[in-house]
Amino acid sequence: MITVILSLLLLIYFIRGQFGFERPTRWRYWLIPIFAAVMFVITFKLSVANVLTAIVMILIGIAIGTYQGHFATIQAVDADTDTAHVEVRGGLHYLIGWLLILVIQLAAEVVFTHEHLEWSSISKEAFQSVIEELFPFRRLHGGGWWVLWALSASASLSSTLALEKRSPGFRATIKRHARRNERRADRKRK
Repeated sequence: MITVILSLLLLIYFIRGQFGFERPTRWRYWLIPIFAAVMFVITFKLSVANVLTAIVMILIGIAIGTYQGHFATIQAVDADTDTAHVEVRGGLHYLIGWLLILVIQLAAEVVFTHEHLEWSSISKEAFQSVIEELFPFRRLHGGGWWVLWALSASASLSSTLALEKRSPGFRATIKRHARRNERRADRKRK
């Protein structure tokens, strides 16, 4: 009962967070998607069926990620100063994409592992997905199934590329965020 309540609270927090703006970071928008792509390559087992499945999952991930990136709201912050940056809000379209990825993950598990779909497995998968969105470093535990890594990597990378294409400020904010320590050191010297 407590886990159900905790899961619902985390889900509400996650959904609510998608309607607020956040500053994009290199960690979330580049390093984690690249890590997912590397994990896909490492865990992939070469066969004709797997190659076809991977192509389908990657194409679905690209479509979902492009959709999420295209409809995200980008807002300029402190545009008048030399420290101008943007913030991003995923909003409803991000949640729709996230839900599609969750449904595809569940469907892939049913189809490929021949398991019956039960409420406990749905809630467990939803909980894991919310935890990974709230705490991206949780994805770094490794392992996993290459089908899910392919879907996650392609969706994340295509979302980042769509945001970069839409807004040069997005790209500049990520680069500027990476040079944060250099700026702090310069300020201390002055």
